Amino acid sequence: MRYFREYQGPTAVVWLLAAVSLLLPVAGVAIALYGLFAASRGNPAGWYWLAGGILLIVADMMADWAWARWGPAHSDEPALNRRGAQLVGETVVVDQAIEAGGRGSVRAGDTVWPAEGAAAMTGTRVRVTGAKGNVLTVELA
Repeated sequence: MRYFREYQGPTAVVWLLAAVSLLLPVAGVAIALYGLFAASRGNPAGWYWLAGGILLIVADMMADWAWARWGPAHSDEPALNRRGAQLVGETVVVDQAIEAGGRGSVRAGDTVWPAEGAAAMTGTRVRVTGAKGNVLTVELA
């Protein structure tokens, strides 16, 4: 017995919403331009067309904003593709001496990383306590 349905791809509703999201700004710009043209010719209804076109463009931007934030926002693997964050807690060896208040480098596996933190001589074992971009923060192990 199958408890979970296998993912089949986007449904028809998702495709319909995507198509509407593509057409809304095009229709909004066209209607706004028509309204601007009509208003410039002295037709007072042109201002309503212009307002309607602007409303369509704003509605599309709001729909895109909501669409981009829909769904789960948290990952079960927050360090995925962040190699520096994956090294937090690991013990590594200082490759180039770390001066007090300065930087040096450490070797983690076959990679040399820039590091900052506690002063340590070459060959000293240090523990990675954090990562700022590709710079590891270390303390004496």
